Amino acid sequence: MAENDREKTVNKFETLKAHILPLSKADEFYDAKNEWKLIDIYVDDEFDHCPCGQKIKEICIIENVLNKNKTYVGNVCIKQFLEIDTGNAFQGLRKIITDRGANCNHDLIVHAYQFGYIYDSEYKFLMDTVLKRSLSFKQKEWKRKINNRIVRQTVVKKKPPGESEGLGL
Repeated sequence: MAENDREKTVNKFETLKAHILPLSKADEFYDAKNEWKLIDIYVDDEFDHCPCGQKIKEICIIENVLNKNKTYVGNVCIKQFLEIDTGNAFQGLRKIITDRGANCNHDLIVHAYQFGYIYDSEYKFLMDTVLKRSLSFKQKEWKRKINNRIVRQTVVKKKPPGESEGLGL
């Protein structure tokens, strides 16, 4: 990485820290990191700006678990800030936005399940068919229905706190 690129990365991270700290209870950024969790992802049609200043379309909504403050960051900052890689989930989401009959990828299925967009039986169905190319007409229709709900982010069930822990993206 060139020196100029390193400086830009450091400056963006400092800008992100300056955005996150006032929304946190902790006074130190590295303590504040532990207060935040990813609560949703979506793809925006228009470019927005991450608090670090980067243009983004892939939005990660985060919430402070202590004071309930919410903000958003891009997928690069979520990886640096909370060490969560959302790249594959976004790739899967873009795929089913374009083609509702497409197969979700593993990360998107896990994300949709964690956030209550799909039922247990739908989670199992998607995981069982993730690599299959040949589905019956009925299976294809069910998959389209599920994919529509994932794209619209329609919550079908609320998970009790801690129940989906360990499935991480």
